[in-house]
Amino acid sequence: MNWKDIRTLYVREVRSALRERGIVVNSIIIPIVLYPLLMWLIFTGLTYVSGQTAGLTSYVMLRNLPEAHLALQRAIEAEPGIDLEDSATPEADIRNGELDLIIDFVQVQDAPALAEGNVGARVTYDASRDRSATARARVKRVIDRYRDQFIEREAGKLGISKTQLQGFRVDEMNVSTNSEMGRFVLALLLPVMMVVMLAMGAIYPAIDATAGERETGTWETMMTAATSRANILAAKYLYVATMSFVAGCLNVTAMMFTMRSNLTTLGGASGLTFSVQLESIPVIFLGAALLALFVSAGMLILASFARTFREGQSLVSPFMIVFILPLMFIQSPSQEYTSKVAFIPIVNVAMMFRQAIVGRYEWTPIAITIAVELVCVIAALKLAATIVEYEDFITGSYNGTFLKFVRQRILRRDGQGGAVAS
Repeated sequence: MNWKDIRTLYVREVRSALRERGIVVNSIIIPIVLYPLLMWLIFTGLTYVSGQTAGLTSYVMLRNLPEAHLALQRAIEAEPGIDLEDSATPEADIRNGELDLIIDFVQVQDAPALAEGNVGARVTYDASRDRSATARARVKRVIDRYRDQFIEREAGKLGISKTQLQGFRVDEMNVSTNSEMGRFVLALLLPVMMVVMLAMGAIYPAIDATAGERETGTWETMMTAATSRANILAAKYLYVATMSFVAGCLNVTAMMFTMRSNLTTLGGASGLTFSVQLESIPVIFLGAALLALFVSAGMLILASFARTFREGQSLVSPFMIVFILPLMFIQSPSQEYTSKVAFIPIVNVAMMFRQAIVGRYEWTPIAITIAVELVCVIAALKLAATIVEYEDFITGSYNGTFLKFVRQRILRRDGQGGAVAS
């Protein structure tokens, strides 16, 4: 190969791409603005829904409330958005939407006597209606506060602590920091979106570099340039891979800034921080580069059989689906990055992303992943180099799909169309 020719052709492809609106939009603009726009829409929608919910009035009925606990009634009446109602048929009113919730008070059997009496509160509501579910959330907050105050008062009267009065209790303690929880969330979202954006970033450049040139009549001219077809193929391949890699990197950057701002705001008091450790960045970029090389080779091969841009889209779309389909294997947070998983293309890189984001490095699966992806890339490039040897493919006179070409020319090697070394 002549690297000087490849560099010249590569620069030509990149310059041409930057003048194409579709490529700039899909490979640069969308990865940058997609997440901020989506997060803004989500934030706006949640704010709107929250405002609508805050304005709702919840209609609640108290039934069999003991006099010793009238303070709970006053607490519920003082809660904004709750109105106490009476009803002769409360269950029927809940089903038809005229009442949102019923609180029944029942005596607790075989419990030690307390000054204010032992009672249990049973809440009846309709979970299929938003109004009723909202009423439950509001009432639960009031009852929980009252219960805590009640237990504290009774414990004081008995001269014991609140913990002693409650007896057996369960406390939770999360040993993860806010940064670790933020990276856990990123590890669930980022790999999938990274793979999708790498594929999207390669679609338009691959079609433009093949079917697009055939449609504009520059394909044959390019193939008769004063250099080998291998150099032309290498330049086009590196150009498509570059655009895919750029789309993936811009996607990661935009997502990081978006998660830090919008999603942190949505998290409210959770205090999660979304960041990636510096030592994880080389692993992420390596995986993105390998995946960009793989997806670019596949799309470039398929798109080269199309005569028009639209036909190229129809040929590449199935590969896009096949490329993204394996991602269902990593949807479970319990999926481990093992040596067996590292042998599955695409999935192995996505799992490598996930492990790197959370700061875990399984070097044996990582080495297997790199080797597997390189084998896939080399195999795809070898196939592409074999395809461009056929003259009827170069001139566009071959009438058939990629699968037909493989059956007729690659597997049988019957020489149809005349393989010509260049």
